[in-house]
Amino acid sequence: MEPQMIWDVPVVDGLDRQRSLVVTVSDGRVAVLPPPGEGFYLPPQSIWQLHEAIRSAALVAAGMAPVEPVRTHSAVH
Repeated sequence: MEPQMIWDVPVVDGLDRQRSLVVTVSDGRVAVLPPPGEGFYLPPQSIWQLHEAIRSAALVAAGMAPVEPVRTHSAVH
């Protein structure tokens, strides 16, 4: 069984609450899971975190990266 890879990216919802956008790999595919609700805002400091999370997940999905820690950023609540 392949270990589940999860990256958290901090975002802010429409009510200005801190949330977490999740990037994960499942069955060789990259999934980007938004926080509950209709949408979110990506703060400028989170742009590179999202970029790196998607890049890392794509490398893992393609079998081109070593296994990393389960979460690369603490969850935002």
